Amino acid sequence: MKRRTYLTTTSATAVGLALAGCMGGDESGDDPSDENGGDADSENGGNGGDRPGLVGTFDDFESIDEWEAFQNIGAIGADSQQSYNGSQSMVLAPDSEDGQVRARRSLDDPIDIRDVVPGLAMTADDDGIVLIQLQDEDGDYVEYSQQVMSDMPLARKNFGLTRVRGEPDLSEIMVLQIIRWFGSSGDDGDDDSRMWIDDFHFVQKPNAGKVMLQFHGGYETHHSEALPRVSEYGFPATTFVPTSRIRSDVAVEGDRLTEDQVADLANDGWTIGSHSHYGTHVSNIGPDEMEENITEPIDWLEDEGYDEGARFFAFPGSQYTEDSYELVQEHYDLAFAGQTQAQGYAGNPHLCSTVSNPSPDEADELLDWTATHGGITSIAFYQLEEEAAIEGLEETLAALNSHVEAGDLEVITPAEMADQYVH
Repeated sequence: MKRRTYLTTTSATAVGLALAGCMGGDESGDDPSDENGGDADSENGGNGGDRPGLVGTFDDFESIDEWEAFQNIGAIGADSQQSYNGSQSMVLAPDSEDGQVRARRSLDDPIDIRDVVPGLAMTADDDGIVLIQLQDEDGDYVEYSQQVMSDMPLARKNFGLTRVRGEPDLSEIMVLQIIRWFGSSGDDGDDDSRMWIDDFHFVQKPNAGKVMLQFHGGYETHHSEALPRVSEYGFPATTFVPTSRIRSDVAVEGDRLTEDQVADLANDGWTIGSHSHYGTHVSNIGPDEMEENITEPIDWLEDEGYDEGARFFAFPGSQYTEDSYELVQEHYDLAFAGQTQAQGYAGNPHLCSTVSNPSPDEADELLDWTATHGGITSIAFYQLEEEAAIEGLEETLAALNSHVEAGDLEVITPAEMADQYVH
């Protein structure tokens, strides 16, 4: 169906944009202007207020009059053919020269974001990273990021804090800015690419930083390498297993866990969750096999006595398709696929974020960041054969233990997140 889309035309302005990495905290990248453009009123959440007043939808984009394509970078418009709630969404199109768009709203009254994290419902023609910047009157800001995947339903995404510029006054935020870089024509960018956003919302942020330890893929090294190291500290952990690849015993060739090894993990307090039936990217699974791939692990986990873990799913490689996402929504309480750190309460419990395979230095930075800024960070490890991967795990556990003993981080389980930290 052809979408009825109205775009605000703009002239091209070349401004560089460096996307913050998953580890966050660096000061590299473009420095947005401090100017406040456009008019705003309080009709769609523009009134300032404390956290209870902010949690929930802040702007439903039923009117986009308060938004502008800042400095004529890209174009914005209304699309009445799809929405998360209401009658329309806002569509963003890239600048023809440098391939980015900046949608900006200035507020009449400041808002206090000290206890909340922003989020969006979004989808796009192509995969990429989306940034939300919340700026004070001096132009200092906090920046949140999350991936957007192509041809997916317009669904809420859980953003995480990845950058702080200057010394922003979080109690006096005056500007909302959404940035997407599509790539310039010289970088295989596509002038016809579009992204749709709706439901600019806020979720609560935990009072103190939370960390979840995850092991994806059901590898035998999760038993031989991870189990003794995690047990040394007494932390809860979760393994997400591809149930068709679990071996009956060690005599069966393969690099995945055996049934007895899975039982050992469970007996040590680990949660046993689903990594799908086949354990491969769901884009490789045909439509006739998709339902079995998503739902068969529930039966296996329950038959083996891992009923609690049957509530939880991790998308292999954090990649998903529309069919797999809808099946996971229907059959699981919590799922992991996003790629960021320090998220707030899950505005969408079926696309919770992870950060994968940190190096020792990255692990230190990641845990320091979460301890300093709060939020929920889930750290996922895959195969633990290489020395570098094992060193990353060891440093994660040692640094995490220091933070836990200092009282500035807490280790949580998927059940605790599902029951306590879902919006």
